[in-house]
Amino acid sequence: MAGPRTSRTHPLQIANVRASPAHGRIGITFCPGKHDNAASTGAWARDLPADLDVIVAWGARLVLTLVEPAELAMLKVPHLGAEIRARGLDWRHLPIADYSVPTAAFEAQWETHGRDIRALLQGGGDVLVHCKGGLGRAGMIAARLLVELGMPPEQAIREVRRAREGAIETPAQLALVRRTRPIEAEVIDITTMQQVGGRMGTNPAGIYQDGTGRRFYVKSLESVAHARNEIIAAKLYRLAGAPTLTYIGASDPTQVATVFVELEKRHVSQLSEAERRQAQRWLGVHAWTANWDAAGFAGDNQGVAQGVVMTLDVGGALAFRAQGDPKGKAFGTSVGELDTLRQDPDNPHAARLFGDMSPAAVDEAIAVVTRIPDAAIHGVVTGNGGSLALADKLIARKADMAKRLS
Repeated sequence: MAGPRTSRTHPLQIANVRASPAHGRIGITFCPGKHDNAASTGAWARDLPADLDVIVAWGARLVLTLVEPAELAMLKVPHLGAEIRARGLDWRHLPIADYSVPTAAFEAQWETHGRDIRALLQGGGDVLVHCKGGLGRAGMIAARLLVELGMPPEQAIREVRRAREGAIETPAQLALVRRTRPIEAEVIDITTMQQVGGRMGTNPAGIYQDGTGRRFYVKSLESVAHARNEIIAAKLYRLAGAPTLTYIGASDPTQVATVFVELEKRHVSQLSEAERRQAQRWLGVHAWTANWDAAGFAGDNQGVAQGVVMTLDVGGALAFRAQGDPKGKAFGTSVGELDTLRQDPDNPHAARLFGDMSPAAVDEAIAVVTRIPDAAIHGVVTGNGGSLALADKLIARKADMAKRLS
């Protein structure tokens, strides 16, 4: 009798769909690391670290788990969320019963989590959705996301089933997709909100609260070009899988708005060793985007929310300094930041964060960027108002980084 299928005999397969070329990918798969002796297709005895390696290499920024807590225990992955977050990925757990559809409790949580996931996909970031077998629940929610992002329901069903044969298993799951409607990208207007806090950086800004109690941090920059520059930088971070805040559109084109989050830690000096390793994974992204302020002038540009280390402000990336001064020729096609972020004594917090990285860790951080397709870079830049020249420069910088790989 054949033994159970493993991560070695059957490497994790991730089916991909996306709402448009400008959106991030939605990956569909089964539960990573699962053990199931009673599976109808044959027994499974998978290795969770190996499966998570595949998910990280695929480029996931967020993992959405749809299985119920009892299923996680039954599948022998009770600590799945902690393991995902330890890899520097965002984890959302929204359980749905097997062969079923979302409950009222799910829908209440989807108001927030769905908004975050759509914003991530709209920014070019990739999201992995999984259930137990990767067909019914995962297929249904993947199709729902496609529709919420603007795809007609029948097309969404076809796309998901083309990518993942047998997906969306029950009539009730199909009905849910068919009654889903597109959701417009959110745009906030601070003139209709209450200011409840002041600025937390060098630019004029404040914390604003809407009528439902949601809070946003809104910066007012000197020019539309500077604001656009930051939006593009944030979307490039998401394209690479690097954690940042969730950006929301603002009615004033000189403003940059993010969803306000409560941080568990807000300074490089507070990071644990494991959290420092999380942050170091994104050295290549900081260098590629010329984010000289990756660690922050005072060490305050790296924070931790729900166990994930994230860059809090990318306003100093690409063509502008954080306060709006153009970088000019200092932002060229050579990526000296791979060295200066690790070694420059005038940037002590960055050197403290990145200085002890091994050559292998630096290579892996570079590979995070070099794996990004040129077409995806062009799509993110030009799809958000950037120039072809900027897209070409970023592709040239990626090529320069590739020369450093040992």
